Amino acid sequence: MFIKTLNALCKCTSYIRTIKNYSSSSTAMKVTVIGAAGKVAQPLCLLLKQSPLIDELCIHDIGHTAALAAELNHVDTNCKVVAFSGTSEYGKALHNSKVVVVVAAAPDSDFMPPEKMWSSNATIVQDIVTNIAKYASKSFLAIATNPINSLIPMTCEILKKRGAYNPNSVFGVTTLDTVRANTFAARVLGLEPECVMVPVIGGNTEDTMVPVLSSTKPSPEYTTEEIESITATVRKAKENMLKLKPPVNGHFVSAFACARLVISLVKAIRGHPDVIECAYVPSKAHPNVNYLSTPLLLGPSGIAKNLGIPKLSEFESCLLDNAVMYLRNDIQRGEKFVGALHTPECDPCDVMIPRCPKNWCDFQKEERNKCK
Repeated sequence: MFIKTLNALCKCTSYIRTIKNYSSSSTAMKVTVIGAAGKVAQPLCLLLKQSPLIDELCIHDIGHTAALAAELNHVDTNCKVVAFSGTSEYGKALHNSKVVVVVAAAPDSDFMPPEKMWSSNATIVQDIVTNIAKYASKSFLAIATNPINSLIPMTCEILKKRGAYNPNSVFGVTTLDTVRANTFAARVLGLEPECVMVPVIGGNTEDTMVPVLSSTKPSPEYTTEEIESITATVRKAKENMLKLKPPVNGHFVSAFACARLVISLVKAIRGHPDVIECAYVPSKAHPNVNYLSTPLLLGPSGIAKNLGIPKLSEFESCLLDNAVMYLRNDIQRGEKFVGALHTPECDPCDVMIPRCPKNWCDFQKEERNKCK
């Protein structure tokens, strides 16, 4: 038993030595979490600390972060945690970061009405992104703060104005929707959740997310009732969590999902092949919106290929078409906040199938009638 344990330790030591040699080079993998003292960010930092792919985890918040860093550094993994706080230390926190994750938000903003959430979080993220443009313009940027549908367009406009925009390196974190879709689909199919993959496209709100159950891997074997049930469960997951007594907002699952995307970005930077994740990004996949969540093939330079909108069933096509009007409004809100507006006019839409909400064309007609 002693010999087996010793051999295992030797192998572990050899592996750690390899990681340390990588860490000491100019290509050390540094990840920065902004808003690290929050309820989602703390478990996120713990998950990232466990990754052997990350050499340095830098945590930053307006408030104190030293105690959090001290505790995380007691975890026996190679990743080193460094703490910074306050606006004066943005430069140190962001310097040489390969991936920057923004989870900063107003306290309990996810419990606020949508407009109040937007007004509370937009100013916070605007300040953070301005500093990222100044100190870490070459990094991959993952925004996990809500409302993502509006904050990503706002972020891109800020980066454009400061000459730091790269459309292949800005990601709205929608992985939570995919994680939930995988879980709920696996229960119906009787499979292990780790073995199921359901792409979720569109946006990050109840009215804009579209689980593409027809593209489920390994096998999309559902009844019509199961498709409608899973779709509704994924879309209303946040609302249902808030109905619990006491209400919760899924901090742990949000942290898990965000960590999954961040680690996928790190893998892509390190050159791992076939890294695919769904995220809300600048996109030409749909003619009527400039931003959309779709499956992405990730590479060392960011988005190696936007895999676009998967083949959709009639039901899924209906959901996506109806999501467009909500997405357009969300995108316009983010662009207007920083004095820009690029969202194009809508093209004529197809007729919707039954059981769908009001479609975009009907909405457009009503808006035109109001102006008469």
